Amino acid sequence: MKPTLNFNAELVPVAYAEALLELLDELHVNRAQVYAGANVRPQVLDNPQGRLSFIDFNLLALSALRLCDEPALGLLLGQRLNVSTHGILGYAVLSSANLDKAIQFALKYYRVLGISFELERIELLDRVELRAIESMPLGNLNRFAAEGLLASLFTIAVFLLGEQLHDVDVGFTYAAPDYADRYEQVFGVPAKFEQPYLYLSIPRFYLEKPMALANPATVQMCEQQCEALLSTLDTQDGLLTRVRRLLLARPGDFPDLASAAKALHTSGRSLRRHLSYMGTSYQEVLDDVRRSLAIQYLTTTHLPLYEIAYLLGFNDPSNFRRAFKKWTGKLPGAYR
Repeated sequence: MKPTLNFNAELVPVAYAEALLELLDELHVNRAQVYAGANVRPQVLDNPQGRLSFIDFNLLALSALRLCDEPALGLLLGQRLNVSTHGILGYAVLSSANLDKAIQFALKYYRVLGISFELERIELLDRVELRAIESMPLGNLNRFAAEGLLASLFTIAVFLLGEQLHDVDVGFTYAAPDYADRYEQVFGVPAKFEQPYLYLSIPRFYLEKPMALANPATVQMCEQQCEALLSTLDTQDGLLTRVRRLLLARPGDFPDLASAAKALHTSGRSLRRHLSYMGTSYQEVLDDVRRSLAIQYLTTTHLPLYEIAYLLGFNDPSNFRRAFKKWTGKLPGAYR
């Protein structure tokens, strides 16, 4: 039996849960009911490390969505997850010389936030795009988490620049919800839906704008603390999870075992041995990631099969069809 992702590792900052509960207070939702609905004790927020598990946070979020009459809860929460909510990483971003440096730092250390996405920076001709891929299954929380992530990134960028961003492009993987017009209220532009990945794109000229609170000494101090925190998290966050996250960050351009090992700061032999010890192999993990992505694309988008095959790294759609039938017992068209 293959090991599963460690959802019990305490990786999510308590500040996220506190921001959610404060928002629910304003929406007149009783905290005791939220805890009861999640079957979570309030004491989980008393962790001296300031973190709680993915399971506890997700249970709280699901309970909140059931109890409040606010479908756009993710958007509202994202607007509250500001620089200070993100702790040491937020202070480093705030102290960066410009938005370009802030993004570089955030992409290097965002894992200290325990978020459920892999982030990647894509360089376009006159734009820069932040792309996000789920690094673990979110199920019914997919939309809530996606809204929270992109709304938070956008809100922080506006705050750092001290001005409203124009010519923004933002996309989500799921179908447009009934309240799609509210996305425009947050981002200033209509959002695009049924995209192959989450993304937020802005004009490149914003990157060089200086920050009012730039402080190199603060950035250096924060980097040291982030490095220390990452080393702690890596002991909780298993190798299998890290391999899967690496693959999900590069859909359609999956690294081979040697390249993956290099990215994870180990040798190919060591990575193969560790995965074997855990009852799996690099190819099996890759197939599992491809299967998960294939199911997501088939069930949440209208992308044609040949495009899905390409996104999964198959040069020939017939190879994708054979692989998908091997994974699920059904052809892609029948599954959809």
